[in-house]
Amino acid sequence: MIAAAVVIGVVAIGVLFGYMLWEARGLTITEEVVVLERLPSSFDGVRLFFITDFHRRIVTEQHLSELARHEKAELVLVGGDMIERGVPLERCLHNMGCLRRYAPVIGVHGNHDYKTDIRKLDENLRDIGVKLLDNEAMRLEQGGEFIWLAGWDDYSSGRTDIRLAMSEPRSEPHCTIVLTHDPLSLRGVDVSGIDLVLSGHTHGGQICVPGYGPVRTGKYYRKYLAGWYDYRDDANWRTKLFISRGFGTSHLPFRLNSKPEAHFITLRSSAKTTVS
Repeated sequence: MIAAAVVIGVVAIGVLFGYMLWEARGLTITEEVVVLERLPSSFDGVRLFFITDFHRRIVTEQHLSELARHEKAELVLVGGDMIERGVPLERCLHNMGCLRRYAPVIGVHGNHDYKTDIRKLDENLRDIGVKLLDNEAMRLEQGGEFIWLAGWDDYSSGRTDIRLAMSEPRSEPHCTIVLTHDPLSLRGVDVSGIDLVLSGHTHGGQICVPGYGPVRTGKYYRKYLAGWYDYRDDANWRTKLFISRGFGTSHLPFRLNSKPEAHFITLRSSAKTTVS
């Protein structure tokens, strides 16, 4: 009886690990719509493709064919962790090159990017046409109007400089989207003037036990784990926060109840929505 129980236990563990490995190899592409009050009417309907946390994973032709089934996005936003220690640079360049063929790519660094040769990484990414925002903002222009896209450098490695990144958006206020790897970068920050924040890093907990939740996640990330949030700062300014579960995995190649994902995000203007 004891031997049989051991065998059953070993088989059950094997099945569980097999399932977690299978789940980690999938990809769910979601369609998100966000209404922004300050979004210029000329940007109404603009589509972004948001993907983050590649780590060791490879973008395949099958993934690209899945993208092609959706209405095309005008811009790809990459939320960091494009690579990690021990991953060949060529793999990262392959992934970013695939996305670059799809649409222009703008990204920020994540904590794992800084565990590699960051200068070499950045040089090669720029060579293939990937735009990196290191605590800076750029204008996205359309129909004679513009919005700001600000990129905050990685938080956990101490490189986030919000004052620098937001200097132009705050001197010339317009609708502002922030791309930041780690949602913890928002804690204690004045988010006034920020309309939308796109983030990753959490992996949605990566391994989430039913009835318990993420096995290894801090208190802040349990509150801001994945999906949409109305984020309010101490002054009660409200911004929309979206956290992706990400594409790859860290530490272990497993996921449980937190499937890999990437997202099409359609921007809608509240003025247009009201008129409609």
